[in-house]
Amino acid sequence: MGINSKDARIVLVRPRNPLNIAAAARAMRNFGWEDLAVVAAYEPVGQDARAAPGAEELLRNARVVPRLLDAIEDCTLVLGTSSLTRRQPAQPVFSLSQLGSLVKKRKAATRLAILFGSEKTGLTNKDLSYCHAVLRIPTEVNCPTMNLGQAVAVCCYELQRAGKPERVSLKKLAPPATVGEVTRLIAEIETMLAEKTERARSVHLRQMLLRWPLTSQDVTLLLGVLRDLSWRLRQKP
Repeated sequence: MGINSKDARIVLVRPRNPLNIAAAARAMRNFGWEDLAVVAAYEPVGQDARAAPGAEELLRNARVVPRLLDAIEDCTLVLGTSSLTRRQPAQPVFSLSQLGSLVKKRKAATRLAILFGSEKTGLTNKDLSYCHAVLRIPTEVNCPTMNLGQAVAVCCYELQRAGKPERVSLKKLAPPATVGEVTRLIAEIETMLAEKTERARSVHLRQMLLRWPLTSQDVTLLLGVLRDLSWRLRQKP
């Protein structure tokens, strides 16, 4: 199973250089991808990123949001790019060459987001906690990091190689849970506990739930059970 061009989103998190935003947009157009989100861009970067020959409309239509969750809450597969320099992620790690097979293994319609961090710091651990897996571009050890626009380009190329989606009937397949649905489930758990969970515990809980093959129906059922249980507990004298 491949992926439609409208179901793959490139997300730039805290980009600093307007030229890199424009280069990323042009790379997306080169390989047929349309959905760009920019999270918390350093000002005036967002306004300056205008010159991208062939990708002007894509830039105009890009969603610009203040929080990462706003850019990915409707996605069912979120991959965070990282060179993994001095980092041991909790999520599974896939090489870029595995991107196509990773997408094809999904058993239902996939809304994919690939995250790229700031040119200066990359993605933070908190950013990666919203990801199902980490995507690593195999670069030389003595030069592990890539220019943001180039990193987007090679990922878009590899995604294109995954091919167009096969015509498979999905009527009997429940859609996978989105990141937003999982986040709402965690919020309900916190509400039931009548307090905010510790940040570390909340992050670990999110990572655990994202590893599970939850469907949207599963989350709806769990939310209903939690709310019913919470109501019953409140009725007790």
